[in-house]
Amino acid sequence: MRITRLTVQNIRVHDTKTLDFVTNPTLITGANGSGKTSLIEAIYIALRGKSFRGSDLAVCRYGTDFYRIVLETDIFTYRVQYGMVGTRKTRQFVIDDKKYARLPYKLKYPIVLFEPEDLRIINGSPQRRRQLVDTLIQQYDPHYSSQLSRYERALQQRNKLLKDPSATRDVLFPWNVLLSDYGAAIIAKRQAVAAIFHERITALYRQIAHNNDSVSIAYSHNDTATSQQLLRQYEEKFDYDRVAGSTSVGPHRHDIHIIFNRVPAAQAASRGECRTIVLAMKFIEAEYIEQQSGVPPIILLDDVFGELDEQRQHALLAEFKANQVVMTSTVDVH
Repeated sequence: MRITRLTVQNIRVHDTKTLDFVTNPTLITGANGSGKTSLIEAIYIALRGKSFRGSDLAVCRYGTDFYRIVLETDIFTYRVQYGMVGTRKTRQFVIDDKKYARLPYKLKYPIVLFEPEDLRIINGSPQRRRQLVDTLIQQYDPHYSSQLSRYERALQQRNKLLKDPSATRDVLFPWNVLLSDYGAAIIAKRQAVAAIFHERITALYRQIAHNNDSVSIAYSHNDTATSQQLLRQYEEKFDYDRVAGSTSVGPHRHDIHIIFNRVPAAQAASRGECRTIVLAMKFIEAEYIEQQSGVPPIILLDDVFGELDEQRQHALLAEFKANQVVMTSTVDVH
């Protein structure tokens, strides 16, 4: 699928704006605050069903309470409108004259997004790294979002019961079983993705950076975790978790370790090196999504080139030559 035109109304700073996609890559240039990222965001909303930056109301231009997006492609035209429907504000998707309150999974199109905040993948919290892997899996696995949601609901209920002095082991047991079943599935899928990252990351990093630095990536719990093993852990941690008032084991506690030249990347890598690591991971993400889904994802690169020299810029674009690429920059890129 190829995007051909984007039209927005009341998106962030934009009153109305139309952008034609006549070249690949498409470069959107402008000063900071001119609304470049908002156009990337509009594409993401249309193809993935939600913003990566905030709530629908936050997307609306200041002083307005609605927005519209029309994204034309060579297959579908995606129309998104947010505003008052009856007595409440809601988002609606219209594709081939069919209306949807939520974008159906079968109509979502895979996207690989890089934004400046992604540098926190290296030096931010474990949650940020888990989110990277989870977002990747969601783009080709139609069941994964449901597994995450059900795990989170069971986790919230278990944590609530842990704070109840009258709750016994028997009361928690059904929630332990649910956490074990969903948790084992989540861990297995994350481990598979982490293994792909580890297999490809050093070669790809060197290809972009043109040096001999090494990068390794590993899921924090590499042992096979069956539902029975997880259930045993939840049962064994009952007393400890009761005191803490929260669940101390499970995939919500896991991390993805990123090592640069045998030292944690957060400690050893410069900002430019961190950016190159993240970009290499994004290419692996695109490659793996296409392998799993058979669909080449669209690449959205928001302010990528700020800390990359010209050689790395060209190497990066060469890696994404088979994909449609939309990128923003404060300067022209040759």
